[in-house]
Amino acid sequence: MAAKITLPVSMDEKRSTRNRTRRRHRPLLLLSLIALTTYGLYAFGFFTSFTTVSPPSHHEPALGSNPPVASNTAQHAVPAAAGELVPLEAHIISKCPDTRDCLRELLLPAMIQVHEKVNFTLTYIGTPTENDGVECKHGPEECLGNIIELCAHRLYPDPKIWLGFTMCLTKDYKAIPERELVEDCALEHAVDFEKLNDCATRDDGGFGMGMLRESVERSASLGIKTSCTVRLNDETYCVRDGGQWKDCPSGPSVNDLVIAIEKLYRSA
Repeated sequence: MAAKITLPVSMDEKRSTRNRTRRRHRPLLLLSLIALTTYGLYAFGFFTSFTTVSPPSHHEPALGSNPPVASNTAQHAVPAAAGELVPLEAHIISKCPDTRDCLRELLLPAMIQVHEKVNFTLTYIGTPTENDGVECKHGPEECLGNIIELCAHRLYPDPKIWLGFTMCLTKDYKAIPERELVEDCALEHAVDFEKLNDCATRDDGGFGMGMLRESVERSASLGIKTSCTVRLNDETYCVRDGGQWKDCPSGPSVNDLVIAIEKLYRSA
């Protein structure tokens, strides 16, 4: 059985930059970077990092009631017929301002309007390595953040919970996976710390890493390397990259996406 461990304590200067009004100091029984890295050395090999990016943030409205249950992987994505849920998928990395902007400016507002008509999933971007490993763009901290978000999705399939929790983390993406940020977001969105920890540490961390690798392999199989890439009905719909919307033939606005989803939902 995996030992209970805690996330690293955040530095005081990082706390002040996030301007959070609620912080708890009790231990959070979650993954630590030390445990993740140790497990990586044992089973998956080293993680490496590449480059970094930068911030802002806003309050997000809640999703509507009774949204559909989302699956834990995006491999269900198939063309939609009349009355079927339309596959909507975003390929992301957790420590990225384009992920934050993509969720905040497009996906969450659209989900508020059409949550009952889509099967929405988040799929992660990285590099599968030998020995069942994963290399994340911003290093092991990002791999850990991805696993935490995947565990929230698995445990709470209601998008009001897992997507709200993920957006809460993403608004402070530079702080992922600091203990206080995860604790605060979990409290805000009714996510149980113990359940998150059990998911992330199951099989000595192998379970969480397995979910991440499966997700990363899907993105790799589709040739997707840019966060955030939005796919609708199994086709690229729009890309948020470098603080700009790109490759959006139908338009990058919320209304454009809602209209496209409505058409697919009603189509035969």
